[in-house]
Amino acid sequence: MNIEQFEIFRTIAEVKSFTKAAKKLSFTQPAISTQIKLLEQNFDLALFERHNHGVQLTDAGRTFYEYGDRILALYEEMQQDLARIKGHNKEVIKISACDTAGNYILPSIIINFKELHPQACLRLEVADTQDIIKKLKQRHLDIGIIEGKLPKDDNSLSSVNIYDDKLVLVVPSKNKCLRDKGSISLDKLINEPFIAREESSCIRNVLDAKLAKLGRFFDEFNTVAEFDNYEAIKHAVINNNGVSLMPESVARRELDEGLLQKVYVDELKTSWNIKAVWRQNDLQTGHKKQFLDYIANLNVLTEAQILQRNIS
Repeated sequence: MNIEQFEIFRTIAEVKSFTKAAKKLSFTQPAISTQIKLLEQNFDLALFERHNHGVQLTDAGRTFYEYGDRILALYEEMQQDLARIKGHNKEVIKISACDTAGNYILPSIIINFKELHPQACLRLEVADTQDIIKKLKQRHLDIGIIEGKLPKDDNSLSSVNIYDDKLVLVVPSKNKCLRDKGSISLDKLINEPFIAREESSCIRNVLDAKLAKLGRFFDEFNTVAEFDNYEAIKHAVINNNGVSLMPESVARRELDEGLLQKVYVDELKTSWNIKAVWRQNDLQTGHKKQFLDYIANLNVLTEAQILQRNIS
């Protein structure tokens, strides 16, 4: 057996097709079929069940996948450690984060971590939760920062909560009727001009679920605009074009500067956690382990506030 065979096997298992795997790996289909045949002959067991619509793992294949994934993780860790010893490259920690964490919490945290660990190299991108989980499983990422819950039946990933965010209603400071209220009712809110995130966003999913429990619907809101980013929403609210619901961390700077005011909605007092996620079988070493330990044991919002003010 060799590492290439493990990689071929894993790719076929993930895309559930010899043809798709061959295309993804830039191999011919006969070439990858030969490698799988050699593996099956080596163990005298079928690793895949072939059918008209593709392939699926046998019981032996699922066991092989679990061990193979751990072997590949060890191999990649070994490559990184040997490269560091040789001094030819730095360990690059690839991180992908949800909108809230990636744009409003993590940048300052990464800067502070770099001050503590100057040799660390962290690369951050922003994506939605489903894309982050997919890339983690495909080994395109080291760490994901997501909102919400992991799939219940998925045992391939480990996670730790790093922050619980609060849902707040942000209102323009110019709105004298709302700005001084500590809270309002849902019935009052649905009469206000409302600026929403797009339907596929995490906050809309959270809001829809909360409303469903109350026997209410998002269509009841007086929605005047829908944007796919929080910056556009905040500008619209500041200009007195409406109100909006968002994580408190997203509006923290504008709240601190008095450009926006926060109000709680009595029936929608809710929070959801932001968590760090990684592949369960990966050994966490070096700067990757240090960064996971750092964010798991840090009050990230307080840290982000302090650093953001200092940078400003």
